[in-house]
Amino acid sequence: MGKKALVIPLALVLTVLAAGQKPVPGSSGGIIGFVRYHDGTPSAGATVFAVTDCIEESPQSGRQVKTSADGSFFIPPLLDEDCNRVRLSASKPEDLWMKTGRDVFDVKNNGTTAIVEVPRYGTPAKTEITLGNRGAFVSLRVWDTATERFIWTLLHVEREPVSGVAFGSMDAGTGQDGSSDTLLLPAGQYQISVDMYECNGERYITVSPPQVVLTVEAGQRIAKDISVDVRLIKPVKSHSNPHAKPCKP
Repeated sequence: MGKKALVIPLALVLTVLAAGQKPVPGSSGGIIGFVRYHDGTPSAGATVFAVTDCIEESPQSGRQVKTSADGSFFIPPLLDEDCNRVRLSASKPEDLWMKTGRDVFDVKNNGTTAIVEVPRYGTPAKTEITLGNRGAFVSLRVWDTATERFIWTLLHVEREPVSGVAFGSMDAGTGQDGSSDTLLLPAGQYQISVDMYECNGERYITVSPPQVVLTVEAGQRIAKDISVDVRLIKPVKSHSNPHAKPCKP
């Protein structure tokens, strides 16, 4: 009975810790930390991401937890992993706080990240993460004037150049039923291109993609509808469309 009585509370404690609570005194290994805003106040309910950060040949693995009311979190030791070096970042997208670190559209590192050697046993490592910038939620849909409905598309998103900064890009796909895709983007000016679209059950790749320019400010929630006419879009040549004829819905 004595051994059984000890095992059950320990399992309950580990379950609570995985949800983002502080470890109890005497717990073994892992990381304890806090997520804070710029002014030092705690960020309750933020998501903390922990990813192994060893040599390239070592596959990455990780986990994520939520912070408690006081902004604290606990990451258990990765006992089943060969890599104990862990990179930490945090975000709170429901309040538009972007993930810390470097994003393809960031001018510089956003907020702070931490790289920690995670002990497997003994006293947990300690760290803090500060959230950086708030972004904007941008919901994108594409309206086809020929069929008078929203359609599936593959969109290419690029940030307009900023002096001395090289940005990456990303693709976004609207739903099969034309429903929107929502992105959390940092403030800036973006060029959005319709690279691929569906018409009559076939998918077409565009030669000269229709484009729109969108200016985004932090804290916004934007619903952007892009209007096209599939009859006027020239597609690339394909096996099923060797003459690259526009679709006729």
